[in-house]
Amino acid sequence: MSAKKSQRKKAIFKGALTFRPHHFLCALCFQGKGYSPKFIDNFKKIMAALNSSNGDITKIKIVDHTDSICHPCPNRKGMKCTSQEKIVTLDKAHAKALGITSAKEITWGEAKRSIAEKISLDKFHEICVSCDWKKLGICEKALGNFLKKPIK
Repeated sequence: MSAKKSQRKKAIFKGALTFRPHHFLCALCFQGKGYSPKFIDNFKKIMAALNSSNGDITKIKIVDHTDSICHPCPNRKGMKCTSQEKIVTLDKAHAKALGITSAKEITWGEAKRSIAEKISLDKFHEICVSCDWKKLGICEKALGNFLKKPIK
């Protein structure tokens, strides 16, 4: 066996990727839209890594403040969002629905399996009720398509 084949798959991010609880579903449903060109470019890079061959083993630390996705967002003010109250409500609803807590670490593959097992379209409408993106229908369509596919 060659040395190359015997190497274990390595995660794209080495413990540096962080997500607020609601960003797991946002990432799954991301369609290239966002708050600014820098925000979109950053999110595309994150998703390219998560959708790569090693993406499912990428560890993501759950945080209760701005995260890797938020970093270039024009609505970020330090470690908070200009819509902090609404974002905290979204985070609490998503954390409860997914059974996740801040400071824990999960892989992208584990996150996708959890979404598939715990987030129906009805649950999506419940936990994302206050999200401005929900009314565009992008997330509902992406989640519906995801839920139709078997999880690896």
